[in-house]
Order: sequence, then structure tokens, then C-alpha cells
Amino acid sequence: MKSKFILLIILSIFFNSYAFAQTPLVAYKQGEEWTFINSAGKQMFRAGGITEVGGYSEGLIGAQVVLDRKLTWVYFDKTGKIKIRTNAEQGVPFYEGKAVIFNPVNPEEEVYDFGYIDTSGKMFKEIQYRDALSFGDGLAYVMKDGERGYIDHSGKMVITLEDNIVGYAFSEGLAAVSNDKYKVGYIDKQGNQKIDFILDLPSNFKNGFARVADTATGKIGFINKYGVVAIQKIYDEAYNINENRTMAGFYNDSYVMKWAMLDGNGTKLTDFRFDHAKSFKNGAAVVMFASRWGYIDSTGEFLFSKNFDYAEGFGENGLAWAVDGEQVGFIDKTGTMVIPLPKADYYYDLRFNYELKTSTKVDDKNIPRD
Repeated sequence: MKSKFILLIILSIFFNSYAFAQTPLVAYKQGEEWTFINSAGKQMFRAGGITEVGGYSEGLIGAQVVLDRKLTWVYFDKTGKIKIRTNAEQGVPFYEGKAVIFNPVNPEEEVYDFGYIDTSGKMFKEIQYRDALSFGDGLAYVMKDGERGYIDHSGKMVITLEDNIVGYAFSEGLAAVSNDKYKVGYIDKQGNQKIDFILDLPSNFKNGFARVADTATGKIGFINKYGVVAIQKIYDEAYNINENRTMAGFYNDSYVMKWAMLDGNGTKLTDFRFDHAKSFKNGAAVVMFASRWGYIDSTGEFLFSKNFDYAEGFGENGLAWAVDGEQVGFIDKTGTMVIPLPKADYYYDLRFNYELKTSTKVDDKNIPRD
């Protein structure tokens, strides 16, 4: 019996590893050609004619290409075959079997028309909305003249919002909504107001907590799903809480921000000694110390002694983007560069769906908060 149990564990590890190996990891551009690499470091396919890569989800890779002399948003499968050709110029990854696609109306003023497509390539909702968000918890916020609220997977409007209310994505059963006085509250999936319009920062709930800001000072803290402050609003910055950990920042007397790790109760696990930090996820947080990037674990100790010119967080597959001199690629949790990549004009992380940087420059305006 024991040998059968061990065999089941081995098979589970094998199939999980195989699944990760088949998962798209990164795309990079050299000249006019894009190369797509999986989590085993193997080439999936190459493609030309792509003007923009837009991420991977639910078995499909979104991209903007030129077809019939027209910018067109398409979805490739993992072999590089176009599985879905849309009637839009732009799109986002699939969530819950649906993807938002959109066309520019007035890009300078950020005016677009939105619709939805499903993974079979069928139009779920024709391009008709002036605002539309990806599905979460079975619902998606949409808005057009005379209509705004949340639709379900049948396309039916199940929560109607008043004309002065703007909705945000659902997560963990709640969605932020803001009114014309720029105050934020939360509703549940039946449209009931669960937290009044008393907050200043729309944020998704993650692991039972949402980021909030103090009206007078702008300081950041966290509330629970009852609207009760769980971590005091005393920080100048903070990431969402993942795995009962967050990274929070304080400005010192010289107006330089320093970062520390907190647990879900707000208990400080490290001193405010890091020059910069990124979200804690998959067992580690990326931190900058003495102008170099490294990784700390849930206790605040460094995972390994090696540090880098630039680094990003670990994915579920145990790989993280890192830059070490002229070498760029993905490291494992020992700090070893296991998937080195060639020099390229552009790199795009297909797991987290964002551009990968090779510079050490920190851009606070574009820090993801999850």
C-alpha cells in the first residue's frame, strides 16, 4: 500500500511538472519576429506580423496583428495557430471563458467601444459598451448610454446601478462602487450595499482584506469584509495581502520611502530597511537593498544570497524574471538562472501579462498592487 501511495505522489509531481512545462512563459521580440517560450524553456512557436502581445489565459495567447491591412486582435493557441479572429483592434486575456475586446473611438481622450467574445470565438456581447470589465465571481461590470451594472454569464443584467455610480470588478463576493462624490463603497453579488460610501480608494478584496486610504492624510491601511479597519491607515504605500503577508512603505524624514514586511494583523516582520519592494506572492517578495534586488521569504529572511540588477516576483511555476548584467531570463528559488534568454528588443511575461523590464529604474506610477 505504501509503494502505491509513493507512486501516486510521483505521478502527481510528474503530471503537474508536465502541465507547467506546457504553459506559456514569455514572449520576446527581435526585429519583427516574436518567439514564444514555455515554462520548460522550450520554444513553442515563432511569429511575425505581431504589433502587440496581450497575455495568456485559458489556453489562448492574445495579440494584435495586421490582417488584410487592418489592425486585428486575435488569439493564438499554444502551437501558434490563430484560433480566434475578432472584429476589434484590442483585447485582454480570457477570464471565466470570456474576454473583453474593444475598438478606439477617441484614444487621446481614452474613449473606446467594448464587447465580449468567448473561447469558441463566438461573440458573447457585440461591441456596444463605453466601459466593460473582465468577469470575476461570475459577473462583469458594463456601461453604455442609459444602462450600467453587472451582467452574468447568460448576458443578462442582474445588478443595475444608478447613473452616478461606477462599478469595479468583483472578487471574493464583493465589488467596489464609487459615486459622483468620488466616495467608494462595496456591494455584494445581489447588489446589496455591504459597505457604505465612506472610503476613498477602490480596491479588490484579496484574502479577506482590501486596501483603503485615509481621507485627510492619504495614508494606506486595510479593511475586512465588514468594513472594519484591520490594519491601521498609517502607511504611505502597501500592496494587497497575499498569503498573510504584505509589503508596506513609509517615507522617512528625508522623504525617502523605506519598506517592511507585515503579516495580516499588521505586525511588523522586518524593519523598514528596504529601498523598494514588490508584492509578496508564491512564497517570496522582491526587495531592493543597497541598489540591488533580492528575495525574502515569509519570515523576512533572504531566500538566497545572490542579488540582481533587476527582478520580478515568482510565479506558481517557481520561476522569476531577473536581470544580472548582460544576462536576462528566469531564475528558480535557489537564484540559479535556469532559463537564460537572448538579447531582445522587448520581453513580455505571459503568466502575469505585463512587459518585463531590463532596466533598474523604478517607476512607482506603474506598480501593480496585487
